[in-house]
Amino acid sequence: MAYAEVNGVDLYYDDIGSGVAVVMLHGLGASHEDWESQRTPFSRAFRVIAPDLRGFGASGRVGEYTIAQFADDVWALLEQLKVKRFHLIGHSMGGAVALQMAIDRPERIRRLVLADTLPSFETNTLGKRMLFAYRYAMMGVFGPQRLTKAVARKLFPGSDREQVRLRERAVRRGNVNDRTVYLETIRNLLGWKISDQLQLLTMPSLVIAAEYDYFPVSDAEAFAAALPNAALKVFAGAHHAVPLEIPQAFNTVVIDFLQLRGTAVRKKASALRRPALKSKRKIA
Repeated sequence: MAYAEVNGVDLYYDDIGSGVAVVMLHGLGASHEDWESQRTPFSRAFRVIAPDLRGFGASGRVGEYTIAQFADDVWALLEQLKVKRFHLIGHSMGGAVALQMAIDRPERIRRLVLADTLPSFETNTLGKRMLFAYRYAMMGVFGPQRLTKAVARKLFPGSDREQVRLRERAVRRGNVNDRTVYLETIRNLLGWKISDQLQLLTMPSLVIAAEYDYFPVSDAEAFAAALPNAALKVFAGAHHAVPLEIPQAFNTVVIDFLQLRGTAVRKKASALRRPALKSKRKIA
């Protein structure tokens, strides 16, 4: 196990492979373990660095749990590891941390991958208000066990063996979350946004969305369109945990993107684009 003391906290991180670094940031209530299906495939071509954000996984539970603090911690870790320029991948809340890092020091980011995330966590729609209120209430009243079971059913709703396995694993991992850390993180997430600064992110970027995510595909389309140099990939039939639910498809798309030559993503990665899905199912 590898730890680094940064900004007053012991930060756990996974570090495997060699070459250009790829930093992977997990979502709310998760840890570096959520990248288990990316660890080996990516390490064949890259140096994979996957930290547990402050308060989650095996990292210390101390200090503030804000997007800005998470970003500062990762920057401090990379300084210790002497990583200068790197690819950056963020999932869900980890996507917000990745966006904050890209805004803070854009010259350090080679390529940016943003999966199942948006550039604003403002509760400006009824759906977003209900999502945050539900999670906050469930964790506050019933604790991580009940919340994790409910979230796992949303992430992996199928009845086949693989969906059941993923659901059980999500429950087992989520049960170790700290109630206080989780609640404080949600409170600090509300109102965070960099949607008015997206024009500053000129590095090649890839927005990954799922048909049945917590937000409609149209939000991801608008997000990708607002980035100066971005491609969009929508996975039909997938839910909020794309890297876990369909790892082989996710890995293929992302590795291909990271290995593209040149910097004009809209032109060179146009094959990754696809029209909006017209689903009969309601996207919550």
